[in-house]
Amino acid sequence: MKNKILHIRSVLCFALMRIPIPRTWRKIFVRMGGVVLTGRKYFIASDVQFDSVYPQNIILHDDVHLTSGVRILTHLLDTGNPDREDIHWIEGHVEIGEHAFIGTDSIITGNVRIGKGAIVGAGSVVTKDIPDYEIWGGNPARFIKKRP
Repeated sequence: MKNKILHIRSVLCFALMRIPIPRTWRKIFVRMGGVVLTGRKYFIASDVQFDSVYPQNIILHDDVHLTSGVRILTHLLDTGNPDREDIHWIEGHVEIGEHAFIGTDSIITGNVRIGKGAIVGAGSVVTKDIPDYEIWGGNPARFIKKRP
């Protein structure tokens, strides 16, 4: 019962983020929705979508920039499940390091860590860890170059 209440709360909080509110208020709804915020400064665009199934498995560090259309998913379909009659999910964890920038319409999924100062190009699908101060892009996201 407690999990259902937490899920409903996160869905409501994430839905409220889509109405026109000041950018500084969005982090309040994100935190109330269950996402872990470790810093004080964030840029979260109005149409960023957080997974409402396991929002507590999303950790955002200080000065993270999530631009328009970013989606962060923390549950994945278990394709190795032998029970073909039922769908099972794998619980994932997403951590985004401080000063990271996630480009427009990017999707972050699975068990991934995006490092400090990393940049993810627009439209990328991140399925692997991204080290600190690297630029990645594409579908699936690949290493492009190191940042100075």
